[in-house]
Amino acid sequence: MTRISRRNVLRIALLGTGAAAVPSALGGCFLADDDGGSSGANGSSAPIRFAFAPEAIWDFMKEKGTITKWEQDTGLKIETSTTWDEFTFFAGGHGDIVSTATYELPLLEKQTKIKTVTFGKYNLLRITPVTRADKPYQTLADIPKGSKIAVPSAVASTLLWGMFAKELHNLDFKVGQGDYNLVVEDHFVMAEHVDRGEVEAALVIPEAAIGLLRQGKLKVMYDGKLPHEIYGPICSCTHLGVMGNLFTATESWYDANKDSAKAFLGLWEEGIKLWRANQAEIIKKFPQHFSVEADEDVKAMQDYLAAHDWFVDSVYMDQTWIDQEIRLYELMKRSGFMDQDAPTPRFEPITP
Repeated sequence: MTRISRRNVLRIALLGTGAAAVPSALGGCFLADDDGGSSGANGSSAPIRFAFAPEAIWDFMKEKGTITKWEQDTGLKIETSTTWDEFTFFAGGHGDIVSTATYELPLLEKQTKIKTVTFGKYNLLRITPVTRADKPYQTLADIPKGSKIAVPSAVASTLLWGMFAKELHNLDFKVGQGDYNLVVEDHFVMAEHVDRGEVEAALVIPEAAIGLLRQGKLKVMYDGKLPHEIYGPICSCTHLGVMGNLFTATESWYDANKDSAKAFLGLWEEGIKLWRANQAEIIKKFPQHFSVEADEDVKAMQDYLAAHDWFVDSVYMDQTWIDQEIRLYELMKRSGFMDQDAPTPRFEPITP
């Protein structure tokens, strides 16, 4: 869930890009079991099947015995599958709940023809533009047109930043066309390309650049703001959102297992509390989840998170939060980064 990149075929089909449709190899078998999957909180012994990327808080809860105690208290079981390709796992019918980004949900529904329900939140999107510290660039508008900029994908978060660029600066920010030469690179090589001057900037997750940021060779543009802080002026709102990870279930599973979904959120709410109380310990204990190894970079990651924590304050959503988050779809359609007929997925607030 603190994922780097899903690298799955669903990404290439995002609407408004002219990319190819999802191959039929996915099969469209996105469903849970025919009976709607587990309903453990209602008396069923079927486990909750949850697919997610390697996750530090989950590992910490497992080590502390939090998950075992939760299972004893609720009578539920969680059957996890750790994978960087959560979508394919979910779409293959192997999961009831998956972690996903807000901007990926309409694509997921359109390509699979399966309805989903998003009932919780977890990680804010944290991909931001970085450039060399000696460059004068503060925003994308400061970079000369035609410059080479590295991005993690032709779609996904690149489309979101394309919407930002259009709304804020009236720039055309697309791979293969537009005002810049956007080149697709892996997060963990982009920072080095920026440092060597091979690209003027890059959209990168902070842990992929933390060493060079610590050394003062790179800087985060937009005054270090996370995407939700860029989104605020565009939506004329103060909104702690624009999510990189939401908790999303198939509609069939959610409607049959609302008590289990509520209990599932309760477990992750406890995880967030543990994160707030033990952040430094978690990063040091599980540095691989934050892509840091050297002690200096572990400390730099702690300092960065102290100022720019991408974990939510609470996993619970209320209707006001939902209304502001789904405005993202309206803005992406207005800017040409999502098809006008893209579905608006279902979000359901759960009361703790």
